Amino acid sequence: MTIQNFKSLERSSTLFLRLILLVLTIGVLVLCGFLLYQIIQSDSLGYYRPILMGLVISAIPLFYIFYQAYNLLNNIDNNLSLTDSSVNSLRIIKVCSFIISLMYLIGSPFIFNVAQQDDAPGVVLINIILIMGPFSVGVFTYILQKLLINAIGYKSENELTI
Repeated sequence: MTIQNFKSLERSSTLFLRLILLVLTIGVLVLCGFLLYQIIQSDSLGYYRPILMGLVISAIPLFYIFYQAYNLLNNIDNNLSLTDSSVNSLRIIKVCSFIISLMYLIGSPFIFNVAQQDDAPGVVLINIILIMGPFSVGVFTYILQKLLINAIGYKSENELTI
């Protein structure tokens, strides 16, 4: 495989990831718009209104995660993946992921109360998934951040040797 073919393959993969990122962003935007409309217009939400408001508020750090992921893809395209900018983007993704997880953890007692009143144990399961999902992303991003810091250190050592 020639270098030119490898570069075009690399660009096509980052283009595909950007397309996925765009679709996810549009999907979350549409979902937030629908939830906001339901919160404002519907009187039959009852106890679920604060839960839906929490979902909409938690989308703010999620959009920032999407933005930082887009920055990471730009760094990869520009051959700047082993830079402090990439480490900073991973750090921000890690912090935002933990913030989202913490938001759902703080809302857990309210969700448990609503689930008990409505006799809906599925709501508790969804809450656990919403806590563990961002937490797992944060842990994985933390590991990637540490690996990237080590790779940058090895790269600088290698440049000093030559």
